[in-house]
Amino acid sequence: MSRTAAAGLAMTAALTLAAGCGGSSSKGTSAAGSGKQLIGLFRLTPGAAHGKQLTGTWFRMLQPKGDVATGPYMVNGDSPADGGRATLLTPGTSGGLRTNAYQSQPAPAFDSRGNSLADSITKPTKFFGVQFSISTNEVDLQTKTKVAPPTVVDNNGRLTANLASWAASWNKQNFNQGAPKPVSSTGAQAPGQQEATRVFDWVSHKYLNGAPKPSVSGTGATGTYNASTGAFVLQWTSLIVDGPFAGFTGIWHLEGTFQPGSAGPSGQ
Repeated sequence: MSRTAAAGLAMTAALTLAAGCGGSSSKGTSAAGSGKQLIGLFRLTPGAAHGKQLTGTWFRMLQPKGDVATGPYMVNGDSPADGGRATLLTPGTSGGLRTNAYQSQPAPAFDSRGNSLADSITKPTKFFGVQFSISTNEVDLQTKTKVAPPTVVDNNGRLTANLASWAASWNKQNFNQGAPKPVSSTGAQAPGQQEATRVFDWVSHKYLNGAPKPSVSGTGATGTYNASTGAFVLQWTSLIVDGPFAGFTGIWHLEGTFQPGSAGPSGQ
């Protein structure tokens, strides 16, 4: 399922206005409220650029006070896409994003040059000379807040997602790029943390105690889903806090095919 850059950014712009930057499809489990949870693998389509048109999975970095739909965007000299104004992403060893489970940052997290070694969701991709990548973690790497694993709910073809655990790692630094955003930990127990459930981590291959209702702010990602083909789009914006890109905003666009499955390995 392809989307042009204009179409993708138009939807993301709507997200920004609302958020202020902030099983199988037929057997999906009922979610709180309406809709069904989509549990399994959101297999990513590699990003591609055709002139200014972007398809597949990609990332932009919006400059402070910029407009989501028009920029200006940070230019990544290591990317040929849209003159460097977009960075194309390629699926990692798992093929994409797993829901109701974690794909944590490995240990070690970086090589001696600061390149990210996380490769489950996406392959490490060069950004300003250093490779960055993505992980989802039981405890957010930047805010140190316990966060729920990724969840996606389908409501008649419209997707809503909690991607609070989405973290970008680059140059020996970690940046939360989730939606909604975790609130920095004060050492207090997060609401709902006492109801922690066992969640499988596909990188460490062990069960962790996930917080189903972590301390977060803002709204989650949104998108579209075709139950007949499995084709999906998920997108969101996330403000970068601290570090060399503080005040910039990440624009994320995931595209691919949903494959239903279990949250953990069968038989465990």
